[in-house]
Amino acid sequence: MRHSAHKSTSRGFSLVEVLVALIIVSVGLLGIAKMEALLLANTGVSRVRALVALEASSLAASMHADRDYWASAPSGLTVSIGPNAGSTVSSTDNTLEPEIATALGTPTVCETGSAALPCSATQMAGYDLVQWEQAMHNVLGNATTGIVCAPVNSEVACTITIGWTENTVNANTQETGSAAAFKTQSYQLVVEP
Repeated sequence: MRHSAHKSTSRGFSLVEVLVALIIVSVGLLGIAKMEALLLANTGVSRVRALVALEASSLAASMHADRDYWASAPSGLTVSIGPNAGSTVSSTDNTLEPEIATALGTPTVCETGSAALPCSATQMAGYDLVQWEQAMHNVLGNATTGIVCAPVNSEVACTITIGWTENTVNANTQETGSAAAFKTQSYQLVVEP
């Protein structure tokens, strides 16, 4: 007589196998969530950096348009624009400083066109700086800007430097030891009006 060995085949998964699978899937989902957070943070940082570059180009275009002032800017001209809206634009040029102060107050002849004569180059430079400062504050409230003009090979070159603080998300704790950090960034553009 022949006896057949009965093999027991089990169906389904054991509880341990299911728990291991759940742990593996959970770790994968947490990794995907972290990558999504980094993606969103980097998108915001990229947006701010692109806006800073556009604003710097806008100021450079204003400097090109008002070439009468900027191409003959006094040697060592420095313009500082602070992070707060209004009354934060200052200059080392004694003729530009009052025009900036006027542009910060009441509407100027450059804005209203009410004068018999058109704006002078200095009035236009002051007006442009104040208008740009207000636009920059609306776009990036915490930015500080410095403009330094100096002669280079019989031409004037102005360096626009914009600094701001951005919140970054780190990929891992080895980068800075914390999950998020504020980092100071800087953008420079050299303009030859």
